[in-house]
Order: sequence, then C-alpha cells, then structure tokens
Amino acid sequence: MNTEADEQRDQMFLKLFLKRSASEVTDEELAYFRDHPDQIDEVTAPVAVHKLFLWAGALLGVLFVAVAKVIKFTELTMVSEGISEFVIDMVFEIGVALIGAAVTAYILGILLNQQQDNAATWRAEIRRKISKLGADGR
Repeated sequence: MNTEADEQRDQMFLKLFLKRSASEVTDEELAYFRDHPDQIDEVTAPVAVHKLFLWAGALLGVLFVAVAKVIKFTELTMVSEGISEFVIDMVFEIGVALIGAAVTAYILGILLNQQQDNAATWRAEIRRKISKLGADGR
C-alpha cells in the first residue's frame, strides 16, 4: 500500500521528529527537500508515529485494567480491604483514562490531519493563482 516514496518521506519526517535541535540541518535533509520542496510546509510528525504512541497508550491502559481485575479477583490478604480497594480503583481508573485519552487523541488527530490537508490545498491554490497572476502580468 505504501509506496517507496511514502516510506522515504515517513522516514525523513521521523528523523526530523526525533531531532533534539531544529537548527541542525543535515546534508541528507537538504538533498531530500531539494527534491521535494513542496513537502517543506508539511514537516510534522508522521501519522505512523502518532499511531504508535496511541496504540502504546491504549495497550498500557488495557494492561492496567487487566491488572486491576487480577488484583481484585486474587483477593490479596497481605493488605487491608480498604487499601486493596483503593489500589484496585486507582489502577483501574488509570487504565480507563489511558484508553480514553488514546481514543480522544486519535479522533482529534483525524480532524487535525483533515484540517492540515485542507490548509495545504489552500496554500497550493494561492501559490498557483499568484504565479498565474505574475505570468499574466496583472
């Protein structure tokens, strides 16, 4: 599904995302963006990176919920019932919060990507019309 060009773009954007300093531009980056100047305005974290973090957060949330259930049904006798219920509730709620945050971030990411695509289309159209006006001499 992904073409080699898409993978190259994602790899370049991932490297940019993981950089410590934005002021350091490598020869590889210069070469890539010299060949793809239209993508300079699109420099953001690639969608795959966002999905990785969202999946990790959701899976961590599921793990927390599972741990809470295991603690509840193993009936640990080492601690009092009140402390046990508190720990179970906290672990469960953290898990649910992580799952909710991942789902919310995913939905917001979809909306943000749509807005960024619309903005990129708008910028391209403005540039096209400006260059056309310049060529027509108006």
